[in-house]
Amino acid sequence: MTARDVAEATVDGVGVVVPPVQLPPGGQWFDHRARLGRGYRYVPEACHYLLAAAREALAEAEPEHHAEDRRGIVVGTNCAVTALHADIEGAVRAGGIDTLSPMAVPFFSVNLVAAKLSTEHHFKGFNLTVSSPRVAGLEAVHLASRALSADRGDLVLAGATESADPRAGDAVPESGAVLLLLRPRTAADAGPVVRTALRFLPPRATATAAGRDRAARAVRTALDGVCPVRPVSLHLVTDDSPTARTAADAVRAWCSGTTVVTDAPGPARAGALAPMELLARALRPDRPGPEAVVVASREGNLAFAAV
Repeated sequence: MTARDVAEATVDGVGVVVPPVQLPPGGQWFDHRARLGRGYRYVPEACHYLLAAAREALAEAEPEHHAEDRRGIVVGTNCAVTALHADIEGAVRAGGIDTLSPMAVPFFSVNLVAAKLSTEHHFKGFNLTVSSPRVAGLEAVHLASRALSADRGDLVLAGATESADPRAGDAVPESGAVLLLLRPRTAADAGPVVRTALRFLPPRATATAAGRDRAARAVRTALDGVCPVRPVSLHLVTDDSPTARTAADAVRAWCSGTTVVTDAPGPARAGALAPMELLARALRPDRPGPEAVVVASREGNLAFAAV
């Protein structure tokens, strides 16, 4: 792994907008009128969550000290507009295209969810939406950190937002948003630093011993890069696919008894929010020590993050 493979940035703010743990099935947990005010009626739920998370992340920041064209946004999502797509399809099948709402339809493009965030907070440097399965949130943090290291901006909001997927199948739908406010790391920084890396493991590689060995080496190298000091705890988010199991075995082998590994409980989730929630918890002021998050998907996407 070269220095370019690992990205790092200082975290200046965190916004977490997720349902409470004990929320009953079907329970209402977010009121956009109370959290955002007037003028957001026709904005998709995922955009509501994203805007609220941004307000939290920016609460103690002063972004106006940086030029608007030096502020950027990178948002990851898998299901931000899936429900809207389902509604559009249902409406067209039932009554034709004339039955569609002209207020909601523009958000069929997932890019417009993050675009609303740019226009509201005047982050005009760049705006990018990524959607790699399961890893999109950590991928957004990685790309934002790379942009900061390349001097393409001074301040970036990065994270994930999701809205419940009506076609999630056996996976658990996700709702909410997590955003980090990032800036370039300097030698004098006293704040928390997040280090990230991305890898791709071709699913067919797990079918051979040689492929599994290459995958294990890639995982070990990525973990060595983001964790120069072994973390106190490592959170592993995977699914039941051979690809994810291969990655998980490599992670546990790397830990070799020096690190506590916690698997994300419950079935797989339909979205990229769970790893970002874990990363946000790792950034809490009372954390006991360094922590890491690793996510692996059946599609072969791997993401690594450490605080």
